[in-house]
Amino acid sequence: MKAIIIEDEKPSARRLNRMLGDIGITPEVMLHSVHESVEYLLNHPAPDLIFLDIQLSDGLSFEIFDQVDINSAIIFTTAYDEYALQAFKLNSIDYLLKPIDEDELKAAVERFQVASAKARKNSLSILMKLQKC
Repeated sequence: MKAIIIEDEKPSARRLNRMLGDIGITPEVMLHSVHESVEYLLNHPAPDLIFLDIQLSDGLSFEIFDQVDINSAIIFTTAYDEYALQAFKLNSIDYLLKPIDEDELKAAVERFQVASAKARKNSLSILMKLQKC
């Protein structure tokens, strides 16, 4: 699984990185701003999963979606609950409030993994039906 962290608070980014490592996920990169995230996403293949803080050093992470078409699944990791509705209009798997609870993080990742497995199974099923035609 290809994952990235977008988080401007370096201690929070390191903690999330450690927590993900404990459940077998090694994020490819940690990004810290809207600008840095846009540059990365425009120049690299899309990750499977993005762990995304909402308030970044140079604006709200929603600004990234204004500049880049993102089809990756997203787990929001934030201290602000007032953005939940806006977040769920995107490809959101979960909305975790800081400090992030390890069990909630694990459950969110498992939800993503189950959804991904179902999507792969459905894609294979469709492909097999097309081949029979």
